Amino acid sequence: MNICVTGGIGSGKSRVCEALAGLLSASVVSADALCRDLLVVHGKGWREARSFLGGEFFSSDGEIDRPRLRKALFSDPILRKRLDDVLHPLVRDELRLAAGVAHRQQRVLLSEVPLLFEKGWQGDFDWTVLVFADEESCVRRVMLRDHVSEKDARLALAAQMPLQDKIRLADSVVDNSFSFDETLQQLNQLSQEMRKNSLFLDA
Repeated sequence: MNICVTGGIGSGKSRVCEALAGLLSASVVSADALCRDLLVVHGKGWREARSFLGGEFFSSDGEIDRPRLRKALFSDPILRKRLDDVLHPLVRDELRLAAGVAHRQQRVLLSEVPLLFEKGWQGDFDWTVLVFADEESCVRRVMLRDHVSEKDARLALAAQMPLQDKIRLADSVVDNSFSFDETLQQLNQLSQEMRKNSLFLDA
């Protein structure tokens, strides 16, 4: 079974993905981690990104200044789209490769893909799980995690697909607005539902 966990920025989807993987004894692959790997010096996406990002985002040895780039991407949607256009096709290829390996090994795979619905990739997966939290919680989490202003955090949230649109597209929804114990209760129920599904048995 190939499961995707998605959700808006600051929703806590990484923690949810890790917890659900434990309940399902599944392997995990992260689109964000794949992006980081693609941008290492001389990585598949590094050379093309360097051609348009500009020298201010690179150190003398070619490493990307990731905190600086992250802040720029928050406030510059054109730059964000250019980088996405480079990285996302490569990420999708890697996700498909991972899914193929998991299928051959008869393992369950959880893929964490933040922009799943924005990119229209949901057809690549057997089951999609949307993680969400209330806006104020997401803003606080983004500010703490990425060391950005409240304005930048809200801009990042506003740039994403509306939550209600994502809810309509997802197979399952997890509310991560409150304590994680409450989230775990939802994940226990969801994992049981998944185990009863024929796709899980065929994984």
